[in-house]
Amino acid sequence: MRFRGFLNELTSVYGAGITFIDIDETIFRTFAMIKVMKDGNEIKKLNNQEYNTYKLKPGENFDYGEFRDSEFFNKTSIPIPQTIKRIKKMVAGIKKKESNSKIIFLTARADFVDKEPFLNTFRKYGIPIDDIYVERAGNLKGTVAGVKKQVIMKYLGSGQYRRVRMIDDDMTNVKEFLKIEKELPQAIIDKIKQTYNIPEDEKFPVIQFFGLLVLKNGSLKRIGE
Repeated sequence: MRFRGFLNELTSVYGAGITFIDIDETIFRTFAMIKVMKDGNEIKKLNNQEYNTYKLKPGENFDYGEFRDSEFFNKTSIPIPQTIKRIKKMVAGIKKKESNSKIIFLTARADFVDKEPFLNTFRKYGIPIDDIYVERAGNLKGTVAGVKKQVIMKYLGSGQYRRVRMIDDDMTNVKEFLKIEKELPQAIIDKIKQTYNIPEDEKFPVIQFFGLLVLKNGSLKRIGE
């Protein structure tokens, strides 16, 4: 999908939008590995995508030491130019329109031991990280797709957003995100209607969902269209 076309879709209904953007393999190529441990011994190492779908076997646990090492993240992460360019355009668009739209970085990582080297990685490439909140879904229990969905629902519960986007490199995460459209509680839909005083004959949906998969070359593919 060309980014200009994507931007046009974002303005298809009036009101604020919220975009959830993954970090690993979406904004940066990253190299931290998660160890699978059993009885104190390392069984295997998982990369970011393998971790997204790995299910622990009896007696196993994860060792996130490398995943929480912000210095390692800072020294080894390689930027994905297409995504960084999109983020800068989106931030500039929000500021220009003085809208209530929001960008959230939604990562499967938990808290870093020291967050400053992590934040400095974004600053190094001109990403306005100080204006963007990082949600660390790894602090919650459950599958990666499931806990990311929990975080998204927390924001939708405010009733402030009419467009919701997820930009992620993992198809499982994107598909789980798109399920929200059919599962969204009526109470949230009613809250959005009240926030924007949406008439019954409104031609656009009360809320729209866009699942965007990041491909290996950095381009976006809309899922579910």
